[in-house]
Amino acid sequence: FYSYKNEYSTSSFISNGKYTQIDLSPIVGYFIADKFVLGLKSTISSIKGDFTVVGGVGNGGSSSQRHLFGAFGRYYFLEEAKQTNLLVEASYQAGIIRGTNNTKGNLNNFSISAGPVIYFNPSVGIEFLLGYVTNSEKYTSQVLSENKKGFQLSIGLQIHLIK
Repeated sequence: FYSYKNEYSTSSFISNGKYTQIDLSPIVGYFIADKFVLGLKSTISSIKGDFTVVGGVGNGGSSSQRHLFGAFGRYYFLEEAKQTNLLVEASYQAGIIRGTNNTKGNLNNFSISAGPVIYFNPSVGIEFLLGYVTNSEKYTSQVLSENKKGFQLSIGLQIHLIK
């Protein structure tokens, strides 16, 4: 879940908006060293929101989908035998945008998150991460680009095939 405000600006108008984004991000990783994981991360996002054009020219709503693919690294601070652990994760992804009125574009995303993971058994746990995200988007069907920065709360399910 990611909620943010942003400002679009072109040479002809400025628009302020408020948006909500829901992500599904499956990751697959491998412990390359004790407590350190590297892997691949894919994200599918759905974004919906409303905007107002500055000066009262108009307002409206929009929706879009994003598909990203990239890499991540994770470090677990406590011993693996513990029922709880603390982790930090950094990831970088690149992808494509498909939006309202057939808009298309490219994007880059960097995030860093940290938080606890609570294990139900030696292989399955639930994680609660709080992080900071920067996102840069450039639309190819319009002369428009935007940069978003904000905080993100993630809740995820971990399944370790071998622990």
